[in-house]
Formats: sequence, C-alpha cells, structure tokens
Amino acid sequence: MIQYNCTTLKKGIILKKMTENILHHFFDFNKLINATAFGNGHINDTYKIELKINNRIEIYLLQRLNHQVFSEPFLVMENIQQVADHLSKKKYQLKILSPILTLKKQLLYKDSGGNYWRVFNFIKNTIAVEKAETPEQAYEAAKAFGAFAKALDDIDISLLKTTIPGFHDGEKRMADFMLALKNAPSKKIAAAKKEIAGVLQQKAIFKHIAALKLPLRAIHHDTKINNLLFDKTTMKAAAVVDLDTVMPGIVLSDFGDMVRTFASTADEEERDFTKVEIRADIYGALTEGFLSEMGNLLTDAERRSLHEGGPWITLMQAVRFLSDYLKGDVYYKTKYPDHNLHRAGKQLALLRSMQQQTFSRR
Repeated sequence: MIQYNCTTLKKGIILKKMTENILHHFFDFNKLINATAFGNGHINDTYKIELKINNRIEIYLLQRLNHQVFSEPFLVMENIQQVADHLSKKKYQLKILSPILTLKKQLLYKDSGGNYWRVFNFIKNTIAVEKAETPEQAYEAAKAFGAFAKALDDIDISLLKTTIPGFHDGEKRMADFMLALKNAPSKKIAAAKKEIAGVLQQKAIFKHIAALKLPLRAIHHDTKINNLLFDKTTMKAAAVVDLDTVMPGIVLSDFGDMVRTFASTADEEERDFTKVEIRADIYGALTEGFLSEMGNLLTDAERRSLHEGGPWITLMQAVRFLSDYLKGDVYYKTKYPDHNLHRAGKQLALLRSMQQQTFSRR
C-alpha cells in the first residue's frame, strides 16, 4: 500500500484543482478523474489527464507551453495545426499528434497568470525510450523521421513560420559565440582555452554548409529518439512527437541531430572524453533508415552532403554550450560551475570522432 504524506496530498489536490480549472476551457466534462505529471521534458510542463465525458473515460495530454523559449506561442500552434492537417490528408502510416481546440475554437488558452495551455490527443499503448540500444532500433527511428519528412515534402512551407529565429543557423550561432567571447570574464576564457581553440579551428564548417544553399523543407529540428513514440507490443515506431520546432530548415538538421544524439557511445553529460566515440553500426542504420523513406526525394546536393549533417549539428551544439558557459550559464540548466564547459568538450570530442571515421567522408 502506498503511503502519502500531507505535502504529497496537498500538491495532488492543488494540481487537480489547477488542471480542472484549465480543462473547463477545453471540455464540457462530467468529472476530472486524474491528473498526473507526465514525461521528463525540460521545456514544457506536461500532465496526463483522465476525464469523464458523457460517461466515457477519455485520456488527453495537457501542457503548459514555455513562452520564455517560444515567444510566439500561437505561431507554434499554428505550425502544428498545419502539419497535423497536412499529414491527415496523406497516406501517412504513423499516428498524428493533433491539438484539441478550446471551447472558443482557440489553439491555446491563456490563464490569468499569462501562462499558455494546450491539449493533445493521448496516443495509447506507446512508450518513449531515451537511447537507441541497437542498430535495429536506430533504423526504425530514422525510418519514422524519414517518413515524417517525406509526408511533409509537398507542404507549402510558406505556411510554416519560424518559431525560434536562427535556431539551426550556424553562422548566427558563431557570431553569438564571438560576442560572448568578447564580453566574457578573463577567468572563464582561461578555463575554456582548449574548447575555444577547438571551436575556432572548426568554424569553417558553418560557412561551408551555408554555401551549399540547400533547399528549405519542413524540418522537425529536434530528432532525438525520445521524440518518437514506440508501440509497446511491437516496438515499431508509432508517432513523431514534440512538433514545437517544426519550421523551414534544411535536411541536414534532422539527419545531423539523429547522428549526434543516437550514435555517440556516451551521453551528453559524459566528462571522460576518451569514452566518446561515434558508433559506426548506429550511423549506418540511421543512414539506411532515413534514406529508405527520403532517398528518392533528396536533391543531388542534399544526398552528397548528408554525411556532413552530423559534424555540423554537433559543432553547433558545442558552440551553444560554450557560449552559455561564457555568458554565465543563462540558458541551459547546470548542476555544477563548469557543467556547460564539459558539455561543450564532449560535443567537440564527438565531432573529432566523426571526422576520423571513414563513413563521415563518403
């Protein structure tokens, strides 16, 4: 039997009351049966909701959209609605994460505290995983992200707005880094001497990718494996989720971020950089899975440069971590003083490993 203390009970009552008040703006329901925190996302607050509506139990996801990160919440939701509408008209095999409108036919509800709330359908019998354990799992995930990109190949990208300006703009990230370096305390510059040199040595990657002038597509921009749902029974990909950063971009963003997050032997928090290598078997599976869906749609320039996505995105992430360290850790949450510096070092180690592998130069 689970024992609850008074604090836990009080928090539960407050959570239920808060969500109940918000949900009345989305549903005409009989009873809120349960409301529990859901997932481990770092940006938005998510709750699994069980409602009794017309004597039926319905399950939804209620989420507070972080408007500190997404300064135009309605643009985010309009993009998601455009994507959901487009996918619903295609022969798209995966389940679609669809927003639920408020009773006033709005995509978001803004509460008295200025918080923005949204509701999605809950995709049952699915799980999320945090790491690609096998090449087979990596292939399945890459195939799913490829299918998502394929289904959006013919969407009018003028309908999709930029929700985070410069998100995967390497030259802008580099300019931000140089400004942070100029204004950083000398003590931080001295501590980051090796990492700063590593970034400056590699910065030509950004200019090279920009010069390719690859075509703009509808891009997910956050292709980590935990942004997929897998069927609990078959472990086949069931849905692509977390669509907040779907906006115009280049295909190297999605393929490159898969390589960065799937194929490393160490996680993002690893401090022993000798343990950081790129896994050739996972890389091969990602390439095969993604191209099985997108291969016939890529331009010659996209296909030739696909292998450059991993180094490009990995360097960009190193620059972002290092810039934040130099600014005083104002963006990423940190657990100790040099956390962002170590994160940047790990990304640079991963970049070097990519560049040493023959598959990254095909």
